[in-house]
Amino acid sequence: MSVMDSTTPAPNHHEPVPVNRFALFSETLLAGVLVLVLSIPLVTIPAAYAAGIAHLERHLSGRDDSVRGLWGTFKAALPGSWKLGITTAVAAVVIVLNLLLAWVGQLPGREVVLPATLILAAAAAIVLLRTAAAWSDFTGSRADARGAWRSALETGQALSLKDWTGSLLLAAALFGAVVFVWMLAALFVVVPGTLILAAAAVKLRSTRA
Repeated sequence: MSVMDSTTPAPNHHEPVPVNRFALFSETLLAGVLVLVLSIPLVTIPAAYAAGIAHLERHLSGRDDSVRGLWGTFKAALPGSWKLGITTAVAAVVIVLNLLLAWVGQLPGREVVLPATLILAAAAAIVLLRTAAAWSDFTGSRADARGAWRSALETGQALSLKDWTGSLLLAAALFGAVVFVWMLAALFVVVPGTLILAAAAVKLRSTRA
């Protein structure tokens, strides 16, 4: 069985660009680790995921996919992302606290709050991934950085409802990531890679539809 596949054409190309699946796998792992490191401050999560998704998009289209390129994209995505980043960080802390309290049985109304927290967390993660994937479509000057993120957020919210099949695929990727970590905690390092790959694939799928 061939390990080569094809994807969307690169600029000035008329034929799909061949993609080596093993190369894509290794690129996904590398980009995922870099995204994980860049996400450590929490408020940088949106910019980190936007950079990671854009990096895989470039890899799939046969363009520059260097680590330097990912770092440059991250620096470009950071301005204007602070409001969304702070919101993401606060939401992440609240969700983790709720889950920890539910785990030790100290959460009032656990039977209702726990499922609601999981559903809201999944919905928020899907919107975040959609927004991060859409950011590269609105990039411009530094002066317009906030506007790019605002447009990306609007697009992410709209696509989360409009393209419900893609949202279900992202939900499946999130579920798979949770299962990975549940099976072996050390696998948390591959979670960002699986999520940015899923987001890039769903975006590619929606553009082909």
